[in-house]
Amino acid sequence: MKIKISKNLLEFAQTVNKFGILYIVGGYIRNSLLGFTETDIDLTSRISPEKMANILKNTKFEVIEKSTKLGTIKIKCGDEIWEHTTFRRDNYYRGGTHKVKSVDYVEDLRQDAQRRDFTINTIYYDILQEKIIDIYSGLLDLKNGVIRCVEVPSFVFAHDGLRILRMIRLACELNFKIDSTTFATAKKLGHQLNDISGYRKFLELNTILNSSKRYIVSKKNAHIKGLTYFNELKLWNSFFVTTSRVRLKMSKKVSIENAFFGLLIDIIDTINPDCIEYYIKYLLGKDAFGQPTNVINHTNMVICGYYDALNKMNNKKYFFKYFNYFDKIGEILSQKSTALYSKYKFFYSYIKKHKLPISLKELKIDGNDLKENIPALSPKKYNIVLINLLSKVFDAEVANEKDDLIKEVINDFRNDNY
Repeated sequence: MKIKISKNLLEFAQTVNKFGILYIVGGYIRNSLLGFTETDIDLTSRISPEKMANILKNTKFEVIEKSTKLGTIKIKCGDEIWEHTTFRRDNYYRGGTHKVKSVDYVEDLRQDAQRRDFTINTIYYDILQEKIIDIYSGLLDLKNGVIRCVEVPSFVFAHDGLRILRMIRLACELNFKIDSTTFATAKKLGHQLNDISGYRKFLELNTILNSSKRYIVSKKNAHIKGLTYFNELKLWNSFFVTTSRVRLKMSKKVSIENAFFGLLIDIIDTINPDCIEYYIKYLLGKDAFGQPTNVINHTNMVICGYYDALNKMNNKKYFFKYFNYFDKIGEILSQKSTALYSKYKFFYSYIKKHKLPISLKELKIDGNDLKENIPALSPKKYNIVLINLLSKVFDAEVANEKDDLIKEVINDFRNDNY
């Protein structure tokens, strides 16, 4: 069975052949056999990183990155980049941390295969011989659409809890089912995810949420299948969610682009936190997922804007707070209540059409103008004065012109309104 490879890769295999047979392994072989090649190429052989670097000196193949701890080396040739990993056996730290303590180089391909996760990812391809090596019957599982551990599942998941999430992701992306023994063991060892950093878990969850866009064989709403697995495997506690089962309602309604927001709403509706804003910051905070502040703030504003709309917040107050986020809020709100969406959409469009000011920076005066024209006014009251002016301009009670605004403040000050 012949796998499509480039001329450069064929030449690379010929270059190193006298030192060790070069194999392709993993996703590229799996996907090629399924009829597409939308993935990176991972290579393996018995050649160590140091020896590989020496072999490639003064050749067209450039070593751009090397990790002796993990036995990996990245090789560049023109626009192509491959990762080569020496046959190895992994030694993990205790628990399910997904951290390799050390590796032992091995000579036998079968020993290298034992460290891998699922049978469909453990199909090797001898480049020069154009031959498939299938130690764990991965071809049969590929044909039957099954995700199965290469060895006893308890061994596969023992020191790498992240493999449980990769199992779910593959099932979603490829539209495969999960072998019953593999699934049962994953459920039993779900607590291993507690040892994985929040950021790593979030990356896998986000990939699952976008799984329907991954490959040509991925199905629409594949992420719902993944979230259903989360419920069945009772994995939510490892994601700072205090429930074993999330009611998947909004997740099934929103577009793929809004899948993460849909899931957050489902989580919040399920556990009903005392303070939504606090919960979102806790769920997405740097200690949890390593998200930058702007991502946390954006997520917080979209979700809080959704719930404030459901609570029918006053239009003016609402758009002073959420105007810059309403495009995204509206997409989600429309899936919950057409009537509420139409109401807020009308005012949103009206504000845009008439270019009404909705933030203090749009006013034609600022604190310096207040200081210059009303020196007796306490600086502590500047923000209150400006917010009041913004409200009046929005309601067309005063024009957004510097002279008009100053006159309005002076008049209110004389009438002891401040």
